[in-house]
Amino acid sequence: MNLSILDSINYGYGHLEPMIIGLMAMNRNFLLIGRHGAGKSRLAKVLSQGYGKQGFVFYDATKDDLISIAGIPNPEAIKNGKLDFTPHQRSIWDKSTVVVDEITRASKENQNLWLEILEERTCFGKPLSYRSLIATANPESYAAAFRLDEALLDRFHAVIPIPELQENMGLKELETIMGLALNPRPKVEAETIARLFSEIQAAYKDLHSSGAMEKVIAYASRIVSELLQTQLQKTEDERIYVSPRTYSRTFPESLMAAAAYYKVAGIEEPLQAAAMDAVRYGLATKYRLNEQHLLQLHNSAKNLLKDGDVPEVDKLRYAIVSLRSFEERLEYLQDNRDKIKEHLKKDELEKFLGAMLQGASKDGEKEKLVHLRTELEVFGYEGDLLRQIDGNLILTLNSAISTFIPLLSNINIKAGGKNANVWNQIEQFKGLVEAGRFINNSHPDVRKLQTFLIDVYEEDLKPDPQTIISIFSELNLPEAVENHG
Repeated sequence: MNLSILDSINYGYGHLEPMIIGLMAMNRNFLLIGRHGAGKSRLAKVLSQGYGKQGFVFYDATKDDLISIAGIPNPEAIKNGKLDFTPHQRSIWDKSTVVVDEITRASKENQNLWLEILEERTCFGKPLSYRSLIATANPESYAAAFRLDEALLDRFHAVIPIPELQENMGLKELETIMGLALNPRPKVEAETIARLFSEIQAAYKDLHSSGAMEKVIAYASRIVSELLQTQLQKTEDERIYVSPRTYSRTFPESLMAAAAYYKVAGIEEPLQAAAMDAVRYGLATKYRLNEQHLLQLHNSAKNLLKDGDVPEVDKLRYAIVSLRSFEERLEYLQDNRDKIKEHLKKDELEKFLGAMLQGASKDGEKEKLVHLRTELEVFGYEGDLLRQIDGNLILTLNSAISTFIPLLSNINIKAGGKNANVWNQIEQFKGLVEAGRFINNSHPDVRKLQTFLIDVYEEDLKPDPQTIISIFSELNLPEAVENHG
């Protein structure tokens, strides 16, 4: 659903209305990608009337230079060590809407000038009053040799492809296009645009005060976490750098701006509706990412944006998906045992624990199997995954014991000497191994020693005599033979 503002300016733009008008109302900058003659400049000029009728200026990035943008440098000011300009009718200083055409074809010097104007809203250090800067580019120049500098691209909240109006152009469609193009005055009044901008700004404020931004941050974090992980799995040549400025600032802000539009339009779930636009234009088209993949990520996280409280099971799912390391997963399992037992389905639990087992089964990381086994006992888990963990742990501990026991011959201590307790604990350890009660023993000190042995086996610890004496001095191992009396 849209309010049919853009369709009264340019045919075929209706689906872009929430993002374009939302961004303009909230004073954001964006880039329109499309071929010449499709109405990019006309659109910007009409919408700029929402800021007032006198504030529009159009620049050609391939031709306009410092003088046409800023004015003529004032020689008297320069004599006094200051940079000042004598403004003219087209100078940028008092404009509310700035359109920069063919920005991808600007020279390196001009791109640097626009970088300051976009990022700082200044020109040579002097403040600017513009509300929104809209740049345009042709598709071929955006994609090929004249591609926009990445730092400059990063300053736009969205990259929005406009319709080319070449396919499915029947008589009705063509008559509508011609009627709009030949009408010197668009059907939408400046007052209507100004009122809509004001309503969107009020809706944005209402959304913000109701906690919408917190939901947007949770949603965006979920999307971006998966996106970054996907990129890291690619080769360096295939990997796309997604700027932290984009994913931490402009992407959430674009979503909120479009949501404010949808709220004014009467959509029941404005955040969810806006999220698809933000994903498409704030990420996918901006970085040429796979849109279908991003929309799949959106579908998996969109419930975070629903009105009201997020169900506990969804909170668990989103939190679990965001965990990356074994340590993060183990800590989350320890802190949320009861919630996980109550809300997580069996297959979801198996998938979560399977990821933990995978992280604990890597070479050099197998001491984590001990921690995982301990936590599953506390958790009360009795599923099939337990056999895999036990099998892996038994093999690892058998190898670790075989490596470690010969090292004990280097320990020069006596039964009644200074380190009598250490001697006793070493004998207890040997007895547990001989009795077959070491590997499957859940005693805390046995588990501590198991971790130590695996670290030694995997060469994470240097097994010098003093280190061995130190670890055994901290133990109080159980008896090798159970007392049933």
